[in-house]
Amino acid sequence: MGPTAKVPDMKTAKWLKKRYEYVGKRLGMKVHVEITDAQQPIGAGIGATLQVREVLRVLQQHEKRPIDLQEKALFLASKIIELVGIAKGKKALDLARETLVSGKAWKKMQEIIKAQGGKNPNQKSEELELAKFQKDILAPKDGTIKAIDMKLINLTTRTLGAPIDNEGGLYLHKKMGDKVKKGDVMYTMFTNEESKIDLALENLEGLEMYTIK
Repeated sequence: MGPTAKVPDMKTAKWLKKRYEYVGKRLGMKVHVEITDAQQPIGAGIGATLQVREVLRVLQQHEKRPIDLQEKALFLASKIIELVGIAKGKKALDLARETLVSGKAWKKMQEIIKAQGGKNPNQKSEELELAKFQKDILAPKDGTIKAIDMKLINLTTRTLGAPIDNEGGLYLHKKMGDKVKKGDVMYTMFTNEESKIDLALENLEGLEMYTIK
C-alpha cells in the first residue's frame, strides 16, 4: 500500500483483504493477507531480467543482494510456514532464514528450473545478459530522497520496452531516505532500442520520479 501504488490507501487495502479472505473461505482455502509498504519498489531492479538478477542474488547470497527484498521474502515465507503448521513466530522466521542462508532455497530453485525445462539451472546472477543500451540518470541537486513515484516508474519501465523486452527496465541506485549529491547516479535505464530512452526522457520532462529535498 502506498500513495502512488495500485493500492493507494488503508481503506482500499482492508476492502481487498476482506474479499480475498471471503473467497478463500468459500473455497475452503487457508488465506492470510499481509498489508505491506509500497511507497517504493522492493529491491532495485524493475523489468524481467533485472528482477531475475535480484532474485538470484538473494538465493545465491551475493554481496550485492537487495536486503529489503531478502527480508520481505523471508517474512512472507515465515507466514506460509505458519499457515502449514510447521512453526510460528520467530521460529518460523528463523527456519526461513536458515533455508536461505544454508543454500537449500537455491538448491530447490535449481530443481524447479530443471523440472520446468529451464536452459541453465546453474545460472549465476552476474552472468545474465543485460540490455544493449543503458542510460544513467543523475541527481539534479543535493538533498535527501523523500519519495519515489511508483506510477512514473511503471510508465518509464513500460516505455523502455518491459515486459515485452525482457531486458528493458530500470535499476534504482538510490532509495527513500538516501542522501544524494548533485550528479550522483539515481537510476539507470535499460533497453534494446536506443530511441526508447529518448521517449522515456520526454515522458518524464517536467515530472519527478524522485522527490529530493
